[in-house]
Amino acid sequence: MGFTKEQLRKRERLLRLATRRGRACGALCVFSLILAMFLAFQSIARASYDPALDARCVRDLRERQRAFFDRHACAYDAGEASADFIAAELALRVRARHAPGPCVVMTIGLPAAVGSDASGIDVLERRGSMDGALAAKMGSWVTSMTDAGAFECETRTYVDVQAVQTLKATVQKLGYNNAIVEKLWNDRKVSRQLDEEFEKVVKTSPAAKQIVLINDAKRSRSQFARFQKGLASGKVSVIIWRREITSKRQRKALLSEVRLVARFGYSVYLAGAGKDAEGKATPTAYLRVDHGAWDDIFSTPNTGIELTLVAVHREDKFKTLLDQTFGLCPVKASVLNFNERQGPSCVCDEEKFTSGIANSKCSLKSRLGSSTRNWISSFLSGRTNTDVDGISELDATLEGFGDEGIVRKSN
Repeated sequence: MGFTKEQLRKRERLLRLATRRGRACGALCVFSLILAMFLAFQSIARASYDPALDARCVRDLRERQRAFFDRHACAYDAGEASADFIAAELALRVRARHAPGPCVVMTIGLPAAVGSDASGIDVLERRGSMDGALAAKMGSWVTSMTDAGAFECETRTYVDVQAVQTLKATVQKLGYNNAIVEKLWNDRKVSRQLDEEFEKVVKTSPAAKQIVLINDAKRSRSQFARFQKGLASGKVSVIIWRREITSKRQRKALLSEVRLVARFGYSVYLAGAGKDAEGKATPTAYLRVDHGAWDDIFSTPNTGIELTLVAVHREDKFKTLLDQTFGLCPVKASVLNFNERQGPSCVCDEEKFTSGIANSKCSLKSRLGSSTRNWISSFLSGRTNTDVDGISELDATLEGFGDEGIVRKSN
C-alpha cells in the first residue's frame, strides 16, 4: 500500500525533527561532559594550586627565607619564645572573627617552660611533693593557654600521668569548666592514638573546628601516621607542633611530616616569635616550608633550636593572614589560572620584621658555636627508640600514598 504525497511530506518532516532533536541532545551531552570536566579541573586546580607558592616565586622565596633564617635563628627557637602558643592565639582570633562557632583545642604533652614564669607556677593547686621542672612546665602551659584564649573553646589536654590530677584541679580552680585533662597515651601502643581521640571529639562536638597542638618536641612522628582520619576530615583547621633536630635522620623525618600534612590540603609554615621592647612575645616572619620551599638550613642538627611548625588548611582564613601579613614574602595578588601571565608579587618585605641590625648571637653560625654542648644534651634527651619507630611508621605511611599525592575536601 503506497503513501500519498502529503503523508510522505509529513513523514519527512517528522524524520527531520527527530534528527534535529537527536543532534541537539548529542550536542547537549557533549557540552555537559565538557563542562563537567572543566569544573572538575578547576576544582582540582583550586585545591592543589596555591598562589602564595607560585612556581615562579619559589626560587626567590627559598633564597630570601634561607638568608633571613641564617641571620635570625633565635626567632625560630621555641625555647626563647612560645611561637606555638602565639600561633594558636592568632588562629583563634581569626576563627572568632571570621568563623565563629564551636571550637576545640587539643594539646598533647607539655612544652618546656619559657623563662621563670612565677605567675604561672603560683596558679597551680599543689598536691603533695611535685617535681619543680614539671610544676614549671604546667605553670607555663596554663599561662600560655590563657594568654592565647584557648580556654574560650573546649579544651582536651593529654599529659603524663603524674601531672593529670594537679593540672585538672588547676583548670577547675581557674573556672575553666570546659577543660578536660586526661592521661597521655603511650606512643608505642597502637591501640590508643590521636585519631581515636579525634573521633571522640567529633562525637561530642560534631560541628566544632579543631586546633591541635603537639607541645612536646620529642613526641613520636607516629602521631602523624596515626592521624589520617583527622587530617582528611576537614574539621582540623590548624596543627601546631614542635620539633628538635639532633640528626640528619630526624631532619629527613621532619620533611616527611611536612610532606604528609601538605598532601591532606595544608600549607605549612615555620613559625617565628620574638619579644618587643616591653618584653612581650610577638609573632615575627613566618617561613613557608612545603611544596619546594623547604631548605635543610631550617633544621641544622644540634643547634639547640626547637622549631615550631604550623600547618593551616588551605581554605582557612588564618592562611590568608599568614600569607598577607606575616609571610616574609607577602602575597599581593591571587592567580587561579596556570596560564595567566600576571602572577603574585614576589617582592619580599624583610624590614617590617627587623628593627635595626640583627643581633649577632642570633645567627645560625653563632648557634653552632656551642654545638658540642648542644650535641651532648640533645643526644642524651632527643634520640629514643620510640622516635626511631615513629620515623619508620611515618615512612611507611608516605610510601602507602605513592608519589601522586592526595587532596582532601572540607566537609
